[in-house]
Amino acid sequence: MPTVPSIRTSVENKSVLVLDEHAQNGVFKRDTRGRLIAYTGGFSVVFPYEDANGEKWAFRCWHSDVNNSQKRYELIAEAIQKANLDFLCEFEYVEKGINVEGTIYPITRMRWVEGVTIKEYICQNKNSKTLLLELADNFLTMSKALHDLSLAHGDLQHGNILVSPDHKLYLVDYDSFYCPKLKGEADTVTGLPDYQHPSRKNNRFVSEKIDYFSELIIYLSILAIAENPSLINKYQVEGAERMLFSKEDYEDIKHSQIYQDIKSLGNEFVELLGVLEEYLSKNSIDELEPFDKYLLDNKIAFTTSAFKVVRKKQEVVISWNVPFNADVELLQNGINVPNCNKLIGSYITNPNDSTKFELVVTTVESKRIIKELFIGAFDECEIDFKADKQYVFPTIPVLLTWDVKHSKKAWLDSEEVESVGSKVIKPEKAITCTLSAEDEFGIKEKRVDIKMLPIPQVKTIMVPMPNFVSNLAITIQQPRYNVDVKFPQIDIGWINVEVPKVPSLMESGLYRKLSSPPPLPKVNLMSSIKRVFNHIIRK
Repeated sequence: MPTVPSIRTSVENKSVLVLDEHAQNGVFKRDTRGRLIAYTGGFSVVFPYEDANGEKWAFRCWHSDVNNSQKRYELIAEAIQKANLDFLCEFEYVEKGINVEGTIYPITRMRWVEGVTIKEYICQNKNSKTLLLELADNFLTMSKALHDLSLAHGDLQHGNILVSPDHKLYLVDYDSFYCPKLKGEADTVTGLPDYQHPSRKNNRFVSEKIDYFSELIIYLSILAIAENPSLINKYQVEGAERMLFSKEDYEDIKHSQIYQDIKSLGNEFVELLGVLEEYLSKNSIDELEPFDKYLLDNKIAFTTSAFKVVRKKQEVVISWNVPFNADVELLQNGINVPNCNKLIGSYITNPNDSTKFELVVTTVESKRIIKELFIGAFDECEIDFKADKQYVFPTIPVLLTWDVKHSKKAWLDSEEVESVGSKVIKPEKAITCTLSAEDEFGIKEKRVDIKMLPIPQVKTIMVPMPNFVSNLAITIQQPRYNVDVKFPQIDIGWINVEVPKVPSLMESGLYRKLSSPPPLPKVNLMSSIKRVFNHIIRK
């Protein structure tokens, strides 16, 4: 690529080295010392000139490679011309525009805008809330116009936004400009970091979303300064290459000082900071939406009485409230629902299947806002759980069987089981078995009680001992004596005779206490002796 001094040299010799006929016939502007006026940027250098009709133009040459193919700039010029937007300058790409040191390079020619950068304008009018609020409105209008045509500047920052003496906005520098025909092109110009989403540096392809973050930063800064001009000095805006926010703030936005300062300005700023937080929570700029849509979205209420309903059994109420003038349409699975076009309304339905509801709001500026609700219709789970016995003795087998329908998972007590199954248990005591099942509405349970029967027991019975009366026959066998008795020849009369001594019953172990016998009668001696001898003999 050529250097800035070599480009300047070629412009000095425009009659020979400037090949664009329009610029060659123009008069390049010079300062009081006769030197060419040039504005050098990061990728290009711009020389202002006047054409034969006295109109001002910008002759622009690149000194750095920005992948500026002829086809790309032709598409950009075509899109700008077709858009016919007041804030986009007339623009033309010239492939053979200038000869620099023997090599021919392309140039762009753009109608010149007299004015100051938007940051300079803000600083100059910091004490005029009216002008700054008007500037914010114009900036928002400009952003919406780009969105409606799916266009984007690509490097939106204070240096590329000019404000003319009649307070009109203009965008300049279209190197990074995006139009739908450039979809899929590499994103090579990532812009000033203080104006860009942190993920912009990793963005691969250009799209209409590459301006969304920058638009919010600029719009929020204008409004904040309009409300509190002292922020310019506090954050040294005039000498910085940013407005109020810096790239370091985006690392932890809620704890940054500028966040706290702007939050204190009121509810409107809290809403905008909420959008900024939402932006910074995204990992890609492809996930962003225009901030004005966020603000309108936040104002529109679109609610449902339930996000999950029992199929064919449960009603759901869809309600909405649009607090501004707009056309409203309710769609159910893409089909218009009749009589639901009021700004405030409701709709009752009993969905048999999962259903998508869309509230389509079209503003007076023809901006479409679509809010969505998804209502899931599901069957409740059904649990059939039983035991083949309810009363058993300990360790007697019990068969548990179950069949669960419309469930995600099932558990027998704490063990996960299949939806259909059985299990044999041998309870030793009374227990409760629980079958749990999870469906879309939560966890349901069914319990089976297994009760124990008592084991039969024979209690000890104290029976009184009967009072037996025994008739005992006691036989006492007297010892046998062989006695040879010779009676002397005596005269029988009444005499005292001593009976032979024999062992007593007590000595022989046969003692039994009996009642005292009656006293023996007195007997005749001889008769007594005979009775004794006769008894002994018989034995």
